[in-house]
Amino acid sequence: MEFESMDNCCPTAQDDSATTSNGRSIRGPMEPTRSNREPCGSSRRSTVTASTAAITARFQLPRFGTISAHFGRSLQKLLSSSVTLPVVAATTAATAWSGHLAAIPLSLVAPLLVYHTKSRKHAFASMFSYYAGASWPLIPGARAFFGVQGTPIIGLFLCLAAAVLLALPWGLLFSRGRGRAAFYVPLCIVLTGMPPLGIIGWASPLLSAGVLFPGSKWLGLALVTVFLIAFRFKPAPSGVSLALCALVFHLQYTQPQVPAGWEAVNTNYGGTGQGDPDFATEYDTAQAMQTTILESHATVLLFPEHLLTHWNESTDAFWGDTLSALASQHRTALMGAGINPINPPGTSRNPFAQKQYLNVLLARGEQNTTLYQERIPVPIAMWKPLSDDGVPVKLFARGTIRIHNQNAAVLICYEQILVWPFLSSALEHPTVLLTASNDYWAKDTRIPAIQQSSAASWARLFHLPVLSASNF
Repeated sequence: MEFESMDNCCPTAQDDSATTSNGRSIRGPMEPTRSNREPCGSSRRSTVTASTAAITARFQLPRFGTISAHFGRSLQKLLSSSVTLPVVAATTAATAWSGHLAAIPLSLVAPLLVYHTKSRKHAFASMFSYYAGASWPLIPGARAFFGVQGTPIIGLFLCLAAAVLLALPWGLLFSRGRGRAAFYVPLCIVLTGMPPLGIIGWASPLLSAGVLFPGSKWLGLALVTVFLIAFRFKPAPSGVSLALCALVFHLQYTQPQVPAGWEAVNTNYGGTGQGDPDFATEYDTAQAMQTTILESHATVLLFPEHLLTHWNESTDAFWGDTLSALASQHRTALMGAGINPINPPGTSRNPFAQKQYLNVLLARGEQNTTLYQERIPVPIAMWKPLSDDGVPVKLFARGTIRIHNQNAAVLICYEQILVWPFLSSALEHPTVLLTASNDYWAKDTRIPAIQQSSAASWARLFHLPVLSASNF
């Protein structure tokens, strides 16, 4: 009896891949197979294949690389946009100079973005937006500062005019060269911080050194400069290095303490001592100050800026008993006052006949001859170029005073947000920082907080205790 072939009743599955004469698949290498006979002539076929993870990885890696490259091209296109950089610069500036100490390092963003600008106009527009964004508190503060003549329009004009002047070096020195561009950024920062532009050189990225590298002194300024240069060539490594250096300095930093017995007095006298003389108000202010001095036990008592409109021989006589008590107790009061630049205290000439005056911090008591004069008063409002009125600029006047065995650096009001006044004081090796402000006109703005955070950053950089007195 003949039986039908087993191959015909149970045919084995065939590979549907075509093969060449040498046994290789035209779709790829042949997979080794083995066939096991089972009852009824059936065949079980197994194939050794690559793992699912390996196959998935083979397709994922190229896809990730494609996405990364696409993201990089999109980011580059965004940064090169003529609108993006000015918008980002203005936003980071408004945040950096909002009065929060920790936000100040954001001021480094705009200079780094300049590396992506395409032309002089683009670089100028980006930095103009930065300085305008940092200057916006001037707009609401102008009305109070300039009195009846002040309007938001004046504040807007001052804001835009300062932004134009500070952005000029960035446009004029712009360079496409990779090497030259790396050095022109720190050069522009120096030019806008030093006189003559330094007279209006607020919002300097150099202040970030105090936040990032506390206690590093001049080295901190050098580290910021090196970072700005290195970022041009190696952005990621330079950013990591910046973070590591900042971490090291923060771990070793300790908060310095104000000398024992030193105190500051914050007042709420409003606009006393400003504008046209109001003798009744000034008398009340002087009486209140003397009461505070006599009731205090502080060795050094710091008062705010310009609470006393005119200090002369008559004022000395009026304060006679209080000053004698201070001297007998070996104490000193530091008071903000206006004095005649030609006839200093001790002369009898009428001070009200003088249009020009010095804005000073005057020492009275045990130390009766020490005097600090403001070096850079507020332009236009206090310093009036080409005029015999207002407060003159004294760029190279002494930046420290000697008080009770301490060498105190002094910053009056506007000087706190600038670069030149503090760094020139730092050359005199101060041991404490004193700040005095009369911010009655800016009490509803961010300006007082910006002043305080700027002074705090300088103090942290040089590891100095800071003592501040403000009037509102």
